[in-house]
Amino acid sequence: MPLLAFAYIAFIGLGLPDPLPGTLWPVLRGDYAQPVAALGALLLGVSAGTMAASILSGRAIAAFGTGGVLAGSVGLTALAALGAAMAPPWWVLVALALLSGLGAGAVDAAMNVFAAARFQPRHLNWMHACWGIGATLSPAIATGLLAAGASWRVVYLTIGALLGALSLAFLLTRARWGGPEPAAGPRLPALAVLRDPMARRQIAAFFVYCGVEAGTGQWLATILVDGRGAEPATAGAATALFWAALALGRIGLGFVVDRMGPDHMLRRAVLAAALASAGFAFAPAGLDLIAVGVLAVALAPLYPTLMARTPARLGASAATHAVGFQVAAATLGAGLLPALLGLAPIAWVPGLLLGMAVGLAVLVRRIAASSGGDAGRGRAG
Repeated sequence: MPLLAFAYIAFIGLGLPDPLPGTLWPVLRGDYAQPVAALGALLLGVSAGTMAASILSGRAIAAFGTGGVLAGSVGLTALAALGAAMAPPWWVLVALALLSGLGAGAVDAAMNVFAAARFQPRHLNWMHACWGIGATLSPAIATGLLAAGASWRVVYLTIGALLGALSLAFLLTRARWGGPEPAAGPRLPALAVLRDPMARRQIAAFFVYCGVEAGTGQWLATILVDGRGAEPATAGAATALFWAALALGRIGLGFVVDRMGPDHMLRRAVLAAALASAGFAFAPAGLDLIAVGVLAVALAPLYPTLMARTPARLGASAATHAVGFQVAAATLGAGLLPALLGLAPIAWVPGLLLGMAVGLAVLVRRIAASSGGDAGRGRAG
């Protein structure tokens, strides 16, 4: 239970900085005289840092221990946010996005490898719900501060201070995670894992899933403000509600995923996500925001449940490499696909998100249908 509690706390911190670029972009880009599409540079910076950290996370844990990696990684995200609060030149802001991604990636990869091998799907849903709590808090904080007349710099300063306090807490409690230790247990070579068709399908599913989730969350404010005439405060509140619905969906569905069966839930949730994405693209004002909320709830169980089922689908010997590849693919999808969306006219973005959601539905339903049912669930937690 202490390790599980720390995992929850780590994912709250992991979620805090993620929505800030998209949430603050309508007001931030004016100070830098950047076009709408320049948001992609920040997102790609975060993505590149996260991918690099995912690849190196195993060595970092072996050298510094899980507690040391958590303390250092959250510390990097705190430094990135505090640096952004100083309104540095544009190229420095992009470099700070890279630093933020390095911190986030180490936490993400290490905790997913640890949890997928030990916890049932409900625990991973709740763990990722904590990420959603963090991702909800930061847009809510941003909206409140902007409505009170504060600048976007104050938002970054506030988030940086929270992350700094969290980093200190992990530093003081790092001994509870144990000291540095090498990875144990036999593992398949990385190339052998990549030759498995199921592994490749799962990697593709994580890539597309994070494109849908991050694309919706990062571009929602801009779609509403520049494409549909909403006020920035309203758009910020809608973004906060999207992340809140994602978190609440993971909490609520975590109570039923083991009873329903994880693969059965995956098939239903991914179909609901495609339908909700269509609602956001085509429903009239007001109903489109309801569709966004439904989309968030439908997306909620996909990432953690797919991650939890990885050892059962691919075997324990392949799980470590597979989870690392999945985290890397998720990171690439979260950075690359939203960045590519920025190259299209803003009016096209909801339709492009719908196309991605349909592709995700095809992938996930094929994975769930070919994995031999809901046997082989995660270990008891």
